[in-house]
Amino acid sequence: MTANKLFNNQGRLELLNEVTKEGMLSLEQVQIRGNEYTVFKDAPKNLREYYQLGLLHGDWTHVVYQDERFQYNDTLRISNQLANTLQSKFDIQKGDRVAFSMRNYPEWMFCYMAITSIGGIVVPLNSWWKGDEIEYGLNNSEAKLFIGDEERLDRLKGRLTDLPKISVRSNKSEYQDIDLYKLIKDSASELENPVEIEPEDDASIMYTSGSTGYPKGVVASHRGIIFAPYYWITLTMMVGVASVEENESTEEEKPNQAASLVGVPLFHVTGSHALFLLSIPVGRKTVLMYKWDPEKALDLIEQEKITAFTGVPTMSSEMVEAQIKNPRDIATLKDLFGGGAPRPPEQVKKQKEHMPKTNPGIGYGLTETNALGANNAGDTYLSKPRSTGFAVPKIIDLKIVDDNGNDLKVNENGEVCIRSAATFRCYWKNPEATAECLDSNGWFKTGDIGYIDDDGFLFINDRKKDMVIRGGENIACPEIEAAIAEHPDVLEASVFGVPDERLGEILATNVCIRNESKLNENDLNSFLATKLANFKIPAHVWIQKDKLPRIASGKIAKKDLRASAIKLLENT
Repeated sequence: MTANKLFNNQGRLELLNEVTKEGMLSLEQVQIRGNEYTVFKDAPKNLREYYQLGLLHGDWTHVVYQDERFQYNDTLRISNQLANTLQSKFDIQKGDRVAFSMRNYPEWMFCYMAITSIGGIVVPLNSWWKGDEIEYGLNNSEAKLFIGDEERLDRLKGRLTDLPKISVRSNKSEYQDIDLYKLIKDSASELENPVEIEPEDDASIMYTSGSTGYPKGVVASHRGIIFAPYYWITLTMMVGVASVEENESTEEEKPNQAASLVGVPLFHVTGSHALFLLSIPVGRKTVLMYKWDPEKALDLIEQEKITAFTGVPTMSSEMVEAQIKNPRDIATLKDLFGGGAPRPPEQVKKQKEHMPKTNPGIGYGLTETNALGANNAGDTYLSKPRSTGFAVPKIIDLKIVDDNGNDLKVNENGEVCIRSAATFRCYWKNPEATAECLDSNGWFKTGDIGYIDDDGFLFINDRKKDMVIRGGENIACPEIEAAIAEHPDVLEASVFGVPDERLGEILATNVCIRNESKLNENDLNSFLATKLANFKIPAHVWIQKDKLPRIASGKIAKKDLRASAIKLLENT
């Protein structure tokens, strides 16, 4: 990605016009919820039609998990069998919510495809959640059915006993009667009762941490989800045209099939959209990891001839370090991208130094935008390593506003706003939260603080929301504070982020306890372990009996506590 046209808005617009003038990427204007947007004219009407694109490469490998391999024909067949079963045995109707949670198994993808193919709404829950959190997601979404692996089903024991459940990859006798493959074995391989699904029908509810206590359900449409992979294909085509115009050599040996490695959770938009869903129209092999391990990742890159990797910056950094210590033949790897969290510029330089044939990149997007916002890769990234990149003009709109919602000029710092056909419809059953960040013109206020430079590149430098991004996981501090406050010995708590070399940020907290209490850090963490996913438990805990400091408004002086914590950690 070295072409000069990619460095300015006019050049990018010329490239866009070139790749979208005809064919599958052609554009048109449509009205969505009262506003006009640019969309892909010939994109599939819904996700069921979108999955049919897999038939273009039916006998190609679609999914690899350990020693299991599924062709595109297999994923379509199994998902259709499950879809028929959901309708016939569980009475899943259009608009019903079906939740699922599991490791990065192939069945995660089958569930997603099956549910959306019959007009159901997928609710992919965070697999790191504990029982309380899973129960919240199921109750809040009003799920009609839950599909989970053994570990997730175990976490729900004694909870929601009337909710029908399906088991995935369990050897326990108690789950055998509800085993997914047992339930679908007699189902037809083609959809028997297809329903009408419109582009703006709801397709998913994905939970994300917000600035308030409980996670919020982000509602996305079929069109909004499909828009994301089509956008990335468009961007890739623009880069290709620009490279040719700059007379760059593209003549090099390529593997028979592009392949991506999935080390991030599929329940994140990076995993579900940029990896799983994008694989379908481009015919890419998708290699799933049970859990993240940089050494195993490099082995798989070598064995499966992986061409692209996308994960949080921590992952790519760990892969570079592992490759330095124990080099593998990773010549097929061309793209080593990051997202979900900022990447230090030093990481970019180190990647190019030790993996010179890989193309570094980063993307910026949110669950609310179906992972779209800005992208930076190749020469533009090396030129502006602190920028999260640019948005393709006409397709995605970016702007910066002040606290009053007024548009700011180039290079002025304010809140980042995004607008496109991919923007979410609403927060599930939360109109107040929706109105707070999504205006009538379709602009989504991200809660991130940054600016746009003269070349149209976005720079993120702070967060407006009370949020910590730990290794790509968004964690709402009020949620953790509320959980800590449930302990009977706790009077108040303040949770904030402190820098961490590996994860970017980790959680820390100051906790005020009752005078008579003997609560210590271990006791508190044991208490929290029953309520919160492990990644939400603070790494640093300071317990005190003095009241936490206040600012003039009476609010806890969180900035002062954070500054003191950072200073303390630097001196230890």
